[in-house]
Amino acid sequence: SFAEAMAMEYRIVCRIAEGHDFYEGVRAVIVDKDQKPVWRPSSIEAIDPRAIAAHFLPLPDDLILG
Repeated sequence: SFAEAMAMEYRIVCRIAEGHDFYEGVRAVIVDKDQKPVWRPSSIEAIDPRAIAAHFLPLPDDLILG
């Protein structure tokens, strides 16, 4: 449903905001404009599948809207 999709999007965005890479991308493109982000980890192959799965886990009660 639409509500379920929006809840999943909210969970993912909350998790992205907790990490490094979103802010690093903003820094590289908007703030410093050097176009040289330093990602953590530095390659797709180095990403732990558990880190990806964690983006989809339920949020703590204090982060749930409505």
